[in-house]
Amino acid sequence: MTAAEIGASTLDEDFSSVTENFAGAVENPFPLYAELRQTHPVMEGDILARFGVPSQADFTHTGRPVYTLFKYDDVMMVLKDPVTFTASLLNEGLGQFLGDFLLTGMDGDTHKLARALLGPAFFPNVVAKWEAKASRVVREEFVAPMTARGKAELVSDFLIPVPVRLIYDIIGFPNDKAQVEQFASWGMRILVGPTGIEGAYDAAVTAAQEIYDHTIKIVVQRRSEGSGGDDLIGYLLRASYDNRSLSDDEITCFIRQLLPAAAETTTRSFGSMLVALLERPALLDRLRGDRSLVMKTINEGMRWSTASQFLARQCAKDVEIRGVKIAKGSALSLSSGSANRDEEVFENPDEFDIDRPQRANAGFGFGGHICLGMHVAKMEMAAMLNAILDLWPNLRLDPSQPAPDIVGAQLRGPRAIHVVWG
Repeated sequence: MTAAEIGASTLDEDFSSVTENFAGAVENPFPLYAELRQTHPVMEGDILARFGVPSQADFTHTGRPVYTLFKYDDVMMVLKDPVTFTASLLNEGLGQFLGDFLLTGMDGDTHKLARALLGPAFFPNVVAKWEAKASRVVREEFVAPMTARGKAELVSDFLIPVPVRLIYDIIGFPNDKAQVEQFASWGMRILVGPTGIEGAYDAAVTAAQEIYDHTIKIVVQRRSEGSGGDDLIGYLLRASYDNRSLSDDEITCFIRQLLPAAAETTTRSFGSMLVALLERPALLDRLRGDRSLVMKTINEGMRWSTASQFLARQCAKDVEIRGVKIAKGSALSLSSGSANRDEEVFENPDEFDIDRPQRANAGFGFGGHICLGMHVAKMEMAAMLNAILDLWPNLRLDPSQPAPDIVGAQLRGPRAIHVVWG
């Protein structure tokens, strides 16, 4: 995709561009991960490089040594120890476009302060205030108008636009469909920025600046109006910790970093979960009759096929993991997708089983850097799942169309899901 094509692309095209650039030369990596968990649980080199996929462990090709970890215990150990395993190398990738206030790339006291300021805006009691409106938007603006059609391709018709609409409403942006889609496209162009494809870097720089310029005007205006409101901007304007508050620039930069992933993660994770349910009609019927199982289903979906399959950290000192000596400065590519299917932790790990004992998984990360928007994403997915179960009876795969395929070594999800109902 050239710079001109990137500049003229639609939201669907930008989403597809992200899909293809992070798919890699592997259809189903999980059998290989199962083998490597037994033979090379700590592998020298970056498995994503073997797949031809950009990796957070060395986005800018510094030449630093990289090791890939595949076991659940090892991945969780690294994520729980931010002193030995730091996150600052993430600033080399998306940090090129998202500025200095990149939460995922912070360490130490800087990170603790930022979480203390930002975290309360994402507490479950705050997210609960957004739940009723999110459910109403999903039903009235998307599911109900589609019901009479009796069929759809859900990725483009539902899974891309719904999370975009919801997160921008939660943030507090004006409800302007064209503007919301433009913001979402800009966010996706930022994701492609570090990949090295022609025109992607310049398009990402432009997109990041456009998001900043539009957002800071809204933040400044909201502050001048009194910093009220139950949306995210309102909470961030009022945030305070230890006599410290957030500047307009920090709020704007934080919102900008939400946009590349907020819709992406929900779209792909929900899509993979929905494919699993559609391929198991009895489970889908069970869920339709017992909505107390919705959150267990979402948690199992995040384990079974989370959108982001890899995380990255850097060693702040020499370490040894499973007998492998790793020098200070080396990067670790953490295969959360493999960890979530570790047979020593999850029985029959390749099966989608909502009745399995609940264990922490790495779908939203873990430890001090666990995803700040986790409760928002789960709330959105619950609203989407309940709405289609309520309004689309006998939802099933369309037998006249190709079966869905879940793709991606790094960002994983279905390209298309053709369904019928009624």
